[in-house]
Amino acid sequence: MSVEPVVDVPAPDERSLQQRQMTELWAWALVLTVAAGFILVGGGRQDLGPIEARLGIAAGEPFGPLGFTFGGWEPSLWPGEVVPSQLWGWGEEGRITSASVRWPAAIAGLLAGLILTRRVMATLGMRAAILTMLCWSGSVALMDRSAGTGLALISGLAIVATLDRILGRGSGWVAGLWAALAFLCGGWPPLALIGLATIVLGRRETGLSVGLLVPPILAAVAWSVWALNVMSTEAWAAALALPLTQKTAWFLPVTVFALGLPWSPFVALVASRSVRDGWSAPGRLLIMGWLQVAGACVLAGTVVPGLALAAGLPALAGLAVVAAACCDRFWSGTVSAVTHRRALGLAVTIALLWIVPIVVGGIYLGSAVSYYRGLAILLIVLAVPVAGLCYKAVTLSDPRRALIMVALVTVCLKFAHMGYYAPEWNYRRSQGPWGRAIGQWIPPNWPVYITHAWSPDLAFSIGRPVRQLASPKLLTFLKDKPTNHVLLLDSEFENWPADAPALVKVASFQDEYGGTRVLARTAGEFSWRIARQSPVK
Repeated sequence: MSVEPVVDVPAPDERSLQQRQMTELWAWALVLTVAAGFILVGGGRQDLGPIEARLGIAAGEPFGPLGFTFGGWEPSLWPGEVVPSQLWGWGEEGRITSASVRWPAAIAGLLAGLILTRRVMATLGMRAAILTMLCWSGSVALMDRSAGTGLALISGLAIVATLDRILGRGSGWVAGLWAALAFLCGGWPPLALIGLATIVLGRRETGLSVGLLVPPILAAVAWSVWALNVMSTEAWAAALALPLTQKTAWFLPVTVFALGLPWSPFVALVASRSVRDGWSAPGRLLIMGWLQVAGACVLAGTVVPGLALAAGLPALAGLAVVAAACCDRFWSGTVSAVTHRRALGLAVTIALLWIVPIVVGGIYLGSAVSYYRGLAILLIVLAVPVAGLCYKAVTLSDPRRALIMVALVTVCLKFAHMGYYAPEWNYRRSQGPWGRAIGQWIPPNWPVYITHAWSPDLAFSIGRPVRQLASPKLLTFLKDKPTNHVLLLDSEFENWPADAPALVKVASFQDEYGGTRVLARTAGEFSWRIARQSPVK
């Protein structure tokens, strides 16, 4: 008589729980793959623009209540923005490079997307969460990640986290701590947007509370005490008043829509009742809440001076959540026939607006510039499946093929940005080549002095400390180096004051406009051997 082995068979409920956990695990793996592919790949490849270069310069200076650039306090740089770049620089053995600025911004964008995705997954499900990360990380804004687009990713992360907490759990101490971090990253404009959002939402649980108010107030007081102890009252006041001196951003709505491409057009589907009726009650509260927040941020950033920089990222977050929820309803195929045709038309329009220019432009680019020939061939080849999916989506009226087609267009946009836009920026519009050419003539860690304001990205690319001189005569009192280097325009060098220390031309450089920049040094004995022996201060 044989005895059958006893096998523990999971109960149906336990088995379904295990399957759900595995499904969630695969969903999160897909979310992280999408986020890393669109945001982190090529995260430090593009040279810095003028706005980011100020941050790079400040990251190489001592830590303070504001960024320190050109020998003075920079009122637009708050400590929460500077610290991540300084920490990244320490990880690179103290060298501040473009990556020291680019990578913290990219990671901040990734974390903001994960915060949004987590909330959507808990409210609307896994498919909507995956689409949220695709709409967020696959947007033009997160592919580029540069401050030149009008986005502040690090302070924006704190704003998005605060609003997400308010919408999901109400205004409490956790939301208040995020708001305090937002103040340390961007000053009072983030707090103004958060306060406006609580008013626009108009819900009891999302209103102003002690937990939401106390942390940012304490952070503001602590920062003010710190700032007034290490800098002048004028510098402290300049940091608080700077946003009010900015111009009104009348084109912010168009900018936000463009930065949200190719997914932002799907936000229009929220007007359809058949789309809204398919959401659960908690899901409807979340989506409509983000739509209200996005609208309030765009409106406030447009008409109130100084709020545009802080308003861009939370507005994009709202568009991403709403667009993903609408795409999720379109994917399910349960919307009305009219809404289905409109969504299909949006997808086809996006595909055609990509296919036609990329085929024509790709043929020209591949023929004219051999450097981009491989990229042009790749984009033209990828246009074939996009066209095939477009044809199938129209003939079969298939929403899934239509959304897969838009996702493939998003992948093509990433290839185009990484393979064409970033190299073209570095070559044609970046000051990096000129700055690095100047820097090779100056010993490491030796300062270079200027008598008028140069572009911050040029100063950063030099790779040496840059100090502003109020007067050329001050060179007489600089004794920490055997000689001192000065960067001048050709006209400044030719008309150098007679009562200032005499200068010797080191090298001259032609800028992109045909002008001449002159690197000179004060008279005296100089050699690279002396430079290596000179103490670094």
